[in-house]
Amino acid sequence: MYINTLHFKEIDSTHSHATADWDGWNVAEWTAISADTQHLGRGQRTKTWQDVPGKALLCTLVSPQVMWPGESLMHRHMAMAVALCEAIEATGVGSIGLKWPNDLYLAGRKVGGILTEAQWTGSHCTRYAGSLGLNIEAAPPGFAALGSFEAPQVWRDRLLPPWVDALMHPDESAIQSFSQRLVHRGIGLWRVPGEEEPREAKCLGVDAQGRIGLQWTRVDGQTVVRWYVHGETHWVGGLEK
Repeated sequence: MYINTLHFKEIDSTHSHATADWDGWNVAEWTAISADTQHLGRGQRTKTWQDVPGKALLCTLVSPQVMWPGESLMHRHMAMAVALCEAIEATGVGSIGLKWPNDLYLAGRKVGGILTEAQWTGSHCTRYAGSLGLNIEAAPPGFAALGSFEAPQVWRDRLLPPWVDALMHPDESAIQSFSQRLVHRGIGLWRVPGEEEPREAKCLGVDAQGRIGLQWTRVDGQTVVRWYVHGETHWVGGLEK
C-alpha cells in the first residue's frame, strides 16, 4: 500500500491544511500530512489541540476519491479508532481506552484525539480526512504521553497502514470493540442540555450510528434507555471500566 507523505516543521493545523483545498490532493492515492508542531491545532467543534513541539504525532490522512455510503461512515470511524488503539498497544505502551466519540486514553488521562471531516455527493462520502493527535514522548500538563522515545515520523509510518486498512475494510466487530474500550462504560456522571447538574447513568455502549446509549433511573425507580448523538451529552466523570 502506497501512501503519499508530506511533512512540515511547523504549521497552523494539518487538518486545516488538508481540508482547505480538497481538489489539491491525489484522487487515486492516500495522502498523509504531518508536522512537528501546530500553532492552531484543532479538536472537535471549538476545542483546540496543543502539543509539545517535536514530541507528538500530528497527522491528517486524506483519502483518494471514494464512494462510501453515508451510513457506513460511523462504522469506518469506529473501526479506525479501534485499529489505532490496537496498533499502539502492540508496541507495549499499555492499554488504550476510548472516550466517546473521539478521544484516546492511557492510564486515566487523554493521550490522543481524532478529528474527521468529509466531502459529500448526495448521500455518499467522496473524500475523507481524518486527523490524529497523539502525545508520544511528552504531553502538555494534565495529559498523558506514550513515553516512547521513537520519533513521531516512526509512529506515523507504523500507524498509517492499519489506519487506512480499517477505513477501507472496517471490521464487522468494530462497534462492539469500540464499546468495550470505552473508559466510561458502566456507571458514571453525565451532563445533558437543560440540566444544571450532571446525573448518574449507566453507559451501555454505542450503536451503529455512533450514538451513546445511557440508562437513567427515574425518580419513581424505573429505568429508561436513551441514545444520544455527539453534542447532546457528555461524560463528566465517575467510575471507569
